[in-house]
Amino acid sequence: MKFLPYIFKNVFRNKLRTGFTVLSIAMSLFLVTLLYGFLASQDRLAAQSAGYKRLVVTHRQGLTSLLPVAHLDKLRTIEGVKAATQMSWFGGKYKDDRLAFTQFAVDANAMMNVHDELKLPPDQLSNWQRDAGGCVVGKRIAHHRGWKLGDKIVLKGTFYDVDLELTVDGIYDGSETADLDMLWFHWTYLDESLKAKDSPTAGQIGIVVLKTDSAEALPEVARRIESRFTSSDAPVRAMTEQAFQQMFGEMVGNVQAFIRNTAMAVVFSLVCVAANAMAMSLRERTREIAVLKAIGFQRGTILRLVLGEALAIALLGGFLGALGAKLGVLALVRFADLSRFPLPGINVFHIPWITALYALGLSAAIGLASGLVPAWRAASVSVVAGLRRVV
Repeated sequence: MKFLPYIFKNVFRNKLRTGFTVLSIAMSLFLVTLLYGFLASQDRLAAQSAGYKRLVVTHRQGLTSLLPVAHLDKLRTIEGVKAATQMSWFGGKYKDDRLAFTQFAVDANAMMNVHDELKLPPDQLSNWQRDAGGCVVGKRIAHHRGWKLGDKIVLKGTFYDVDLELTVDGIYDGSETADLDMLWFHWTYLDESLKAKDSPTAGQIGIVVLKTDSAEALPEVARRIESRFTSSDAPVRAMTEQAFQQMFGEMVGNVQAFIRNTAMAVVFSLVCVAANAMAMSLRERTREIAVLKAIGFQRGTILRLVLGEALAIALLGGFLGALGAKLGVLALVRFADLSRFPLPGINVFHIPWITALYALGLSAAIGLASGLVPAWRAASVSVVAGLRRVV
């Protein structure tokens, strides 16, 4: 502890070099923390989805193929199915939005039975069920866009060649991990609009989400569903919500391996950057180190002093990067204006404190690794050679 003032004096001896080194570590660990926070969010959502006892039914050929709406009634008759609703992505543009927020055409009579973890006041639910042109929006997107009950929302069709005018009949709420950025409206409204234009997609739905009696029944119910439609013109694939979420990751490859490999490359680069900065700093102080040894400092003490300096620089960068990522995501989730910056699913993005602490520990490891060789060389400098050296 008595050497701490000396260590910190050396840390800030060359403020410009130290500042750039700290910033490089902070920015890199900021990105690493975000990436691992994404993995943590996916794991948390997957663990929670197992308790919802839901299956997702898609066309066997994938999400690009639609299912006939008649499949929905057949699915509801399968043993073990408690409730089911279609969820057809609409993807309409709202005003001048560059990206579409989450919009689904659903069955208003079954939606809250399937997603019973969400909360919608009974009077708003009944109003929505009676209003063919009504919709329900999440609490968060309603807050950021200023939507209130009775407001009109016009969606310009992109995937479907129809425009929809909707009335906000309800605002749903949920836990901190619930997706509160969605809009639901009646599938029948969409279907009638498509029929009026003789669209070939009329009478078809995207996916079906259904609730089972118990989590234990999920595998058996999935088997029954797939067997029921084996000989159909539109065979289906049934999977748990967790498997459905993982399917999106498979579309772009092994995301987890990509993130981990990227993190390893970043760590290696940081070690090189920090080691170079330490080597330059010690080269400038060769005579000073020789003087310290001449007045009685032992090799072990010199080694610890240099490692302490490298550790302090790395921890400062790690603190800024890890804490910045944690607090930045918290602020973004709470204050992001989705009307200007559409970020689907941002409200379920979460960086656990343990992930931020891991990033801080990683910065300590970077500091020790980057300072080891320079510290060893400094401790090995002889007094005579150090005093004679001209930098």
